[in-house]
Amino acid sequence: MKSQKGFAHTVLLILLVAAVGVAVYIFLPRKLPQNTKSAIGSYDCPQVTGPTFDDSYYKGPLIDTHYHIPNLPETPFFNDIQPILGKNMTISDIICTLNQEGTKKAFAFFPVFPGMDKEYLDLAKETMELYPDTLVPFIMPPESDNDPGGFPTVDAEYLEKMLTTYPGLFKGFGEIGLYERKGGAKALPPDSQRLLAIYPVVRKHSLVVYFHLGEGQQESFEKILDQNPDINFIWHGDQLIPYEDGIQNLKHIEEILERHSNAFYTVDELYGDQWMIRPEVKKDEFLKYLQNYEELLEKDVATWKAAIERHPDQFMWGTDRSPQILWSHDPEVGQALSNYGRFFISRLNPTVQEKFAWKNAERLLK
Repeated sequence: MKSQKGFAHTVLLILLVAAVGVAVYIFLPRKLPQNTKSAIGSYDCPQVTGPTFDDSYYKGPLIDTHYHIPNLPETPFFNDIQPILGKNMTISDIICTLNQEGTKKAFAFFPVFPGMDKEYLDLAKETMELYPDTLVPFIMPPESDNDPGGFPTVDAEYLEKMLTTYPGLFKGFGEIGLYERKGGAKALPPDSQRLLAIYPVVRKHSLVVYFHLGEGQQESFEKILDQNPDINFIWHGDQLIPYEDGIQNLKHIEEILERHSNAFYTVDELYGDQWMIRPEVKKDEFLKYLQNYEELLEKDVATWKAAIERHPDQFMWGTDRSPQILWSHDPEVGQALSNYGRFFISRLNPTVQEKFAWKNAERLLK
């Protein structure tokens, strides 16, 4: 009898210690690694009075469906050109910029590198605990894509390992650039064996897929859209947009959208048909260029308006703020991007404006 009582007391003591340990873990503040803490920063956002828009601007909510989260300091740091979290900017800076420019939410591509995945996953987790209503987390896991033998994404097994570290953390997979890197990874067609193995993982975790297609990948992309009608795919990029007689031809974009209700396109090529978030362009050049709204808008409306209105449920707005260009995350640049976006959106049919600005993006999250 005594031995049974002693055993019971021991069990109760073990349970008590375990309960205390769980309580301490849950309720006491966790000490973040210094890299993660520095990368997130503290939210000290100055209150600013946003611009007052007249009727030539769309005045409603915006969701930016293309935003790259910068890398941590282990990535090579070059003369303040590249944004590095904890060095020249923080996650809190990003949130402040989005709030000040009036963008209510952003599809945020969190890089996760093999061998450093725990640190990057911790950053994504801590970020989403702090800012769950502002960022929509996508996992972007390249595998040595700058090397000739690398790939734009890890394989299915490694992706599954990453996703199960913090189950339910991510809402999307991407952006995955399927084009060939100069001096780096070869093009990866949507129907390649590596990606065919990944789609079941994506389905299991209920993720949206985000691709930057490469040259000549329309047929293989449509094949995958047909085979996976229950997965929503977003894509962007000009590889399927031929430039003919000084005009961008959107026929391939529209063909895909017409045939596949699970395909969506992010328009981040505004600025008068000229891509301007480039390393050789400086912040002041970009801001000066973007001031000439009317001239730029004439080109953008001619290129995009009719296509967007023909497919009102499948086009979305985005900015493609870069993991390589620090100034693309600047608050003044964010304001200029969102202001021009509002100027363009106001030229769309009123029944389409909110869909393009935010509703189509919101629908993908349900």
